[in-house]
Amino acid sequence: MNDMKKDFERSSRTFDSIAEHFDKTRNRAWDEVVEFLSNCEGNLLDMGCGNGRHAIEGLKRGCRVVGIDASMELLKICKKNVRNKVTRDFHVDLLRADVKKLPFQKNTFHNVIYIAAIHHLKSGRVESLEETKRVLKPGGRVLVSSWARELDRWNLDEGEKDVFVPWHREDGKVVKRFYHLYTLDELENDVKSANLDIVEKFRSKGNNYVEAEKR
Repeated sequence: MNDMKKDFERSSRTFDSIAEHFDKTRNRAWDEVVEFLSNCEGNLLDMGCGNGRHAIEGLKRGCRVVGIDASMELLKICKKNVRNKVTRDFHVDLLRADVKKLPFQKNTFHNVIYIAAIHHLKSGRVESLEETKRVLKPGGRVLVSSWARELDRWNLDEGEKDVFVPWHREDGKVVKRFYHLYTLDELENDVKSANLDIVEKFRSKGNNYVEAEKR
């Protein structure tokens, strides 16, 4: 099994094991994503859709949404949440897929959201962004976010970026989640490495964001 496949299976096990508790604590869409989706139309890809809190925002705006995640348990929860929270007619497809090898043809999506997911990859982060570019239509945009390395909370040695952060489940079990802690400049550089054009970059509420466009 290669490193990228190991990455996918590790993420799958981790988030399957915390899916129910994750859903209870992640029920609000982030303002920055809502703003990005304010002009959303057409086909929207949610990479690392989790429990669907951002996919739901796209559906409410009339987008045709595809959500992918490594965790089958989170996808089941996402399906339930969509049915419970979206009252208008909608089109959504949910599937277990790897962000580093997207199962879609090129030029498929008008917009992509890649929120709080890229930092869980031990390897293949630029490859996932290259895949993002491949499936975006020309003129399409992506919003990428990660936890910010710049935060004082980390107390890391200089140059240290990879950490395991504990998730304390309700039953007392502790599950360690891998994070690559991006600086804003590093995230911007990775997006540029995928030959996407930067629209803007910013930090908000402990997260780094880069919005980019496919020319």
